[in-house]
Amino acid sequence: MVTMRMGLEMKMSQQLIMTPQLQQAIKLLQLSRIELEEIIDQNLVENPTLEISPVEDDDEGADSKEESPAEAKSLVDEQAQLSYDDEWQNYIESGAGVMQDVRSRLNDSDEGSNPLEATISKKNSLADHLYWQLDMSNFGPAEYEIAEYLIGNIDTDGYLSISLRELLAMTPKLLKHVIKTLGEKGILPVTDEDATQLFDIAHESRAALEIKKKGRKKQAPVLDEEDEDQDDVTDLSAVDNEMCGVLESVLQRIQKFDPPGVGARTLQECLINQLMMLKLPPDSLTVRILKENMQLLEQKDLKRIARLQKADIKEVVKSYQIITELEPKPGRPFGGEVTQYVIPDVFIYKRGSEYVVYMNQDSIPRLRINPYYQNMIKNQKDESEQNKKNGNEKSQDMTYQYILEKVKSGDWLMKSIEQRQKTIFRVAKSILKFQYEFFEKGIDYLKPLVLKDVAEDIDVHESTVSRITTNKYVYTPQGIFELKYFFTSGIDQGDGDIISSKKIKDYIGKLIDTEKKKKPFTDLQIKNKLLEDAGIKVARRTVAKYREAMNILPSNKRKKLY
Repeated sequence: MVTMRMGLEMKMSQQLIMTPQLQQAIKLLQLSRIELEEIIDQNLVENPTLEISPVEDDDEGADSKEESPAEAKSLVDEQAQLSYDDEWQNYIESGAGVMQDVRSRLNDSDEGSNPLEATISKKNSLADHLYWQLDMSNFGPAEYEIAEYLIGNIDTDGYLSISLRELLAMTPKLLKHVIKTLGEKGILPVTDEDATQLFDIAHESRAALEIKKKGRKKQAPVLDEEDEDQDDVTDLSAVDNEMCGVLESVLQRIQKFDPPGVGARTLQECLINQLMMLKLPPDSLTVRILKENMQLLEQKDLKRIARLQKADIKEVVKSYQIITELEPKPGRPFGGEVTQYVIPDVFIYKRGSEYVVYMNQDSIPRLRINPYYQNMIKNQKDESEQNKKNGNEKSQDMTYQYILEKVKSGDWLMKSIEQRQKTIFRVAKSILKFQYEFFEKGIDYLKPLVLKDVAEDIDVHESTVSRITTNKYVYTPQGIFELKYFFTSGIDQGDGDIISSKKIKDYIGKLIDTEKKKKPFTDLQIKNKLLEDAGIKVARRTVAKYREAMNILPSNKRKKLY
């Protein structure tokens, strides 16, 4: 028999507790350059003791005799601990300052230009464009509300992302507007009492209706109840069809908006609507192909389409050309975002016969603790020590505690940023060591590399390498790459040689770029070409896997018919 009782006991255990400061340091490791700048700006606003180090401090730092401990730990003076300050000076003297050159060229090209032209304005979205056209259209009050709901459910590609029946079931307010429209058009006599009844009937879920139907089959035949129940089902079906008809009529008017094809529910409907706006007759060959042979059209089987449509193959090819010029995603022109150019975090240059690594410190503010608050903390500390000696201890006021907390927070932020920069530098140097031939000769010499290799080389954990290589970019003689790019798996060739998967993907991309568009390479032909031209042994399914990863279509869909 088990006895349960309450009591107290002491137990010793070990556990890892992450302090907020440690969490902040880990978070800074994985931030991109832009995100880091946002964090710094946020801390400058929230922390009154933190400030950007003035430019004058950089010039007078060598002659200054009095230097506070906090300033000694700032990014400006910690460059010595990162062991690349001398390299940075050589980099400036050698004229390799790419960022300075780019900035000077931009300044030269912008002379005499209006600075307002360089500002980034918000791009008009597809929904904004449709709402603007809605305001210009002649919709009644209830239909206008219905159109707003429909436009709100059109996705960025320009398609209606929900069925009309689902929209009715999920949106009670829309249902009321539809019933009101039916009453305005005289389709259904709607008084306040009738509207309430219609609303209750129409909003009944499909699941409840199915349960009612199944339950009626099992019940004993009672004529009066069965007839009454059947009338409810008939009423529901009739009202449901009328309401969907209202939504359909409003949707058809929206589908005539710009861009052509917007508001469609399927690709087939989208393309047909575009043809209708081109004034093609509904019985034309092009429209018939879309309505009747959509699956064959996707397979590019034009010969079979010609047989089924009893048309000449040349006419089918002309129709195919018209269809391929249509826009499958009407919202594409409105979905693009402003291009954000990559700013490298690290520069790797070849100077003489050796490669050197430089950190890009541009746009990252150099922080320090404001000297006023440093002196305040120092004076308060001296006063507190003096009071202890005199035996007159006083509790520290809230202001001092607040300033002390903010000074510690700012100091920890500067240390975290320093550690982040230092780790990026060490990882970049390690990658340079492992992928030296890539920097010399290009992607064909990229070697398989895993996070564990770099982690063991610089004596950190794999997770640290993973975080520090995310959204960080390096400028190399071969181009600008994300640090993650250099970590790649490989395929064993059987003789001890391992080839990087990125190298194989590069070969596949080059083969597809040079193929005949009317007779593209199949996956099997690509596999054979890799073996013949580059001596790379891969399976056909591996070629297919890499091709799909590169978002390249199979040969039958890459084929150009004209």
